[in-house]
Amino acid sequence: MLSEDYEKMMLIYLSGLTDGLGFRKPEDLNQLSSHELLSLSQKVDDSALGLFVQLLKSSQAGERLFEKLMGDHEEENRELVDQFFNRYLNVVLSSVQEGEHFNPLEAYLPPSTFDDLAFVQSRQTFFMRQTIDIINEYLDQVFRRRHTFTVGDQPAAWEYFWSKVMEK
Repeated sequence: MLSEDYEKMMLIYLSGLTDGLGFRKPEDLNQLSSHELLSLSQKVDDSALGLFVQLLKSSQAGERLFEKLMGDHEEENRELVDQFFNRYLNVVLSSVQEGEHFNPLEAYLPPSTFDDLAFVQSRQTFFMRQTIDIINEYLDQVFRRRHTFTVGDQPAAWEYFWSKVMEK
């Protein structure tokens, strides 16, 4: 949860990055289209990227804003979505302190996106680049059962994952 002071600071900062009237509350960001929100995210400095995402998640329209950040599953936004999440992964998530655990698949391929098969399919390469331990852990979380794919089984793990997504 973002404190009220940080929330105000981020809204002022984001208002300075746009040509419009600006933002007085996080819900004002909901007026932006998915493309506009993604374009705004490109202007956010790396040092403020984590706060930007926290602001979106903590607003009353947080789930909707995060869907917009996912590109509203529109094909025209795929490249911007990939750019944002790659940047977020490298800047924010890779700087998680030692000892804290992070699974990149949880951020890059959340279960809330499983209804958009084109989006899920576009994540195949990223999925298959992960270590088998990361993949097994992700599958364990998503499908709530133990998975034991072994080293080199990334293609089999993807086929299993894809078939489970198709069942939903």
